[in-house]
Amino acid sequence: MAADDSHDDRTRSFTVLSAGTNIGIYRIIEKIGVGGMGEVYLAEDTRMKRKVALKFLPAHLCQDDDSRARFYREAEATTKLNHPNIVTIFGVSEHEGRPCFAMELVTGQTLGSLAKAEHLDFERIIDLTLQICEGLAAAHESGVIHRDIKPANIVVDEKNRLRLLDFGLAAAKGTEQLTRTGSTMGTVQYMSPEQVQGKGLDHRSDLFSLGVVVYGMITGRTPFGRDNEAATLNAILHDEPEPPARYKADVPDELQRMVSKLLEKDPSMRYQSAQGIMSDLKRMVSRSQVSVMSQGVVQRRRGPVWFVAGTGLVLVVALLYLFMQWMQVTTTGGRKMLAVLPFENLGLAEDEYFADGITEEILVNLSQLSGLGVISRSSTNKYKGSDKSLKQIGKELGVDYILMGTIRWDKSGKEERLRINPRLIQVSTDVDLWADRYTVVLNDIFAV
Repeated sequence: MAADDSHDDRTRSFTVLSAGTNIGIYRIIEKIGVGGMGEVYLAEDTRMKRKVALKFLPAHLCQDDDSRARFYREAEATTKLNHPNIVTIFGVSEHEGRPCFAMELVTGQTLGSLAKAEHLDFERIIDLTLQICEGLAAAHESGVIHRDIKPANIVVDEKNRLRLLDFGLAAAKGTEQLTRTGSTMGTVQYMSPEQVQGKGLDHRSDLFSLGVVVYGMITGRTPFGRDNEAATLNAILHDEPEPPARYKADVPDELQRMVSKLLEKDPSMRYQSAQGIMSDLKRMVSRSQVSVMSQGVVQRRRGPVWFVAGTGLVLVVALLYLFMQWMQVTTTGGRKMLAVLPFENLGLAEDEYFADGITEEILVNLSQLSGLGVISRSSTNKYKGSDKSLKQIGKELGVDYILMGTIRWDKSGKEERLRINPRLIQVSTDVDLWADRYTVVLNDIFAV
């Protein structure tokens, strides 16, 4: 064995890194962090006269081939990414047998620390989620899957700019896997179901982990965290998460719907890209709902509480009818076509049948309106949970308007309540023509 093949020497000891140690053009100032896969030092770039962070593979892992490969994988994966929401790598080298790389020094706090220290309102949560998506979109477009998205790997600086870091588990197209088939790597509470099962991963695994992160920002807890690792893994595979609204009042329905879709166990049912999430987030902002909801304000109609069976449903249909009269839908200019998309259930999975029943009743009532053509449920059901745009759905169905909404059945209090949030969208402009929120107290659930 050659004397300079230092990393093959399993008995080798390594020089302690201390202030003043020169690593090429970098001079170490102090140690600022340590983790399972790296020690981080503050250093000065003597050529560029700037502060950087130097990350070294821990000495006890330097003789482990998998650990070295994983460390270099992080540097390789991050170096090929150039995006404002991803930490920048300046160079990769080795010092006395210890792999290291220099990276952008980001001063701030991790997303986990930020969430604990501050009250994150919905506007801030949406902004942070958008930035995470921006970084993930850039990584995924370059063929890089992070595989360990969690609050500790997300840093927010003083200017509220977010960076993704620690691509140590990243997988890139065309590279060999670091782990054997059937094994798992990652942080347990943030793993996707396919990660838990040791299956092949694609970018949608990162999106599931993002859903866990966003759920945590909203509720202050993880959706699948249990008392031990085995129970947590089982929950990821089999349990449906509690709706975020159970832990925080007035969660915007669209935000809750987005989180639910991210946490789908079947990758084909999740968002299919980070861009799709960004589109929905930007739509929330553009509708000017965020500024109101971030203050915890929900507009409610004044008047009597509706007790009789089906009153909430009648109210939706009646107001929609009045709105369409105002639009002169029934004029001789031709019959207008409407599609009623399946209303989304924001409650327990076991209540899905209830949301389907409400959708069916609304569709039947609207079909009786003169001058209005309503697409059959068999044609609209295939769009349940679809990522397609409303314009695309409208074009495929040949409709002028789309009615959609959410339904939440709250059984937590003394009185069971039903909240219906309908929206009427004009397909040609993708603009909300009408939307409202109705809360109904249920006395006779079977009658409803």
